[in-house]
Amino acid sequence: MADKGADANNCEVVYDRSLGGMVRDATQGFIPLKVFYTPGDIKDVDYDRDVADPGCFPFTRGIYPKMYRDRLWIKSFIVSYSTPEETNAAFKEYLANGQTGLRLLADLPIQTGLDPDHPSSWNAMLCGGISSYALETYERMLDGLPLENVDYELAHMGMSSFLCFYSYLVAMMENRGLDVSTLRGASINDPFRSKIVYGCPDFPTEIDRRICLDLIEFSVRNTPKWKAYAPNGVDPQQSGMTAVQEAAHVLGVATAVYTDMINERKISLDEIGPTVFSMDAESDFFETLCMFRATRRMWAKIAKEKLGATTARAQSLRIGIRTSGLSLQTQKPLNNAARVTLQILSCVLGGVNSLDASSIDEAIGLPSKEARLFNLDAQHIVTHEANVPLVADPLGGSYYVEWLTNKIEEEANEILRTIEENGGMWACLESGWLRQQIDSSRMRVQAEINEGKRLIVGVNAFQGEEGPINKAIENFAYRVPSKKLRLKTIADIRRLRSTRDPEKVTAAVMELYSATKEGRNIVRATIEAAKVGVTVGETVGVIRMAYGYGYDPLDQIEAPAFITNLLGGN
Repeated sequence: MADKGADANNCEVVYDRSLGGMVRDATQGFIPLKVFYTPGDIKDVDYDRDVADPGCFPFTRGIYPKMYRDRLWIKSFIVSYSTPEETNAAFKEYLANGQTGLRLLADLPIQTGLDPDHPSSWNAMLCGGISSYALETYERMLDGLPLENVDYELAHMGMSSFLCFYSYLVAMMENRGLDVSTLRGASINDPFRSKIVYGCPDFPTEIDRRICLDLIEFSVRNTPKWKAYAPNGVDPQQSGMTAVQEAAHVLGVATAVYTDMINERKISLDEIGPTVFSMDAESDFFETLCMFRATRRMWAKIAKEKLGATTARAQSLRIGIRTSGLSLQTQKPLNNAARVTLQILSCVLGGVNSLDASSIDEAIGLPSKEARLFNLDAQHIVTHEANVPLVADPLGGSYYVEWLTNKIEEEANEILRTIEENGGMWACLESGWLRQQIDSSRMRVQAEINEGKRLIVGVNAFQGEEGPINKAIENFAYRVPSKKLRLKTIADIRRLRSTRDPEKVTAAVMELYSATKEGRNIVRATIEAAKVGVTVGETVGVIRMAYGYGYDPLDQIEAPAFITNLLGGN
């Protein structure tokens, strides 16, 4: 039936209720859905076995008995502007406005193991973050900020970044006479994500794998409050994975690495404690929150039954979220406020433990200050005005929610079985099978967008007009750095090299090389190298040479003369 109205000229206008109607009958991740769900759809669910109370195995409803009544989620987001000083000022302002976790990043060359004066660094230098090429840049970035009992997060691309920047944090604490065991936070440190998403050139997979295990081992022994390994599903999903594929991916990656950790380093999951997964919050509201519930439940079973975890802490999963930057659009960017808010809500209803919300202007450039504050205020409103966190897992027991949680677990388990049939996670990484899954899903999504079966408001549907508020958002996004600033960065690293103590640098480089070559844990050697000013690019080069690879990941420059003379060239 059509509704009738009148236009400005009193002419009869007919409105079709089907206009703007639903075009899908499946989730964003292609799970077919019925119109409604009943008790019959979850008749096989046993409450104690499959759902249970919050804080009880298998932690479907959350890992704490009182959930957010006892502790709210960590509110963090990446803050990394062009200079350490600018980033430092931003951190202090955001902490004053309710941010509770400091998420660190670097520019793209550094994240791939290249110093700023490398010939391939120029175009991307200072884009997306500071050029944190040495310890002194971290000292400037974190000047006046506490290092003890503050949650820091490392969210970089290449494995060299996780090695170097964790080492910087420990080195700073030791230089200040602080107790390193109080260092808190998490590091993605995921060799699978480094390769299948970014193809980082810093190290081949064999070195990536070794660094990952070295960092976990060192952290368990020295910084027990630091989670040195957080399998990452954010970037794989934003590259094309579905929610089910993301759940299977992070579970498969965690199982593979922790199996190696148990077998090779003799460190149990009970010693490591709670596991952290870094996951994505996409725009499909119910699929997202059910993915979190299913992933917690699946990990509890894997930790207990496959990895031998005997304590509730080791069986529980902490989920850290990055809401989907891919979902944000340059067209009508004001709409991104709705997207981000709904993604925040799905995270809270899904019981996550840390939340990094994307900013409404992020599709245009680095987020503006006001967009950052909106992220925090949106979470404050969800908490203190909407009162959503008052009850743990408030949607638990919904026929649809429990069915969809089960469905995600079922399909994720099927993917994990296929991975095992193909030789396991490491074999699927090297064969390209994991990357193929991403590409296949991404092409399927794009086909749906092209065919109008997947609507994106303001892009391929409901385009409308962009008014002054949208224009203002576009105009105030953070912009890329100047040529002058890039030249200064190059001058700064050359000044550092010229003022270092050559004897201390030589000794540190030799120890890093020897530790790498002899199979010893290289984290302590990296920390000591950082203290005497060895740069990221030099650290990468020395480790590569110890494995018999060329100094430069891109094979564009020779090793510095002092390294060639010391190590005999490569």
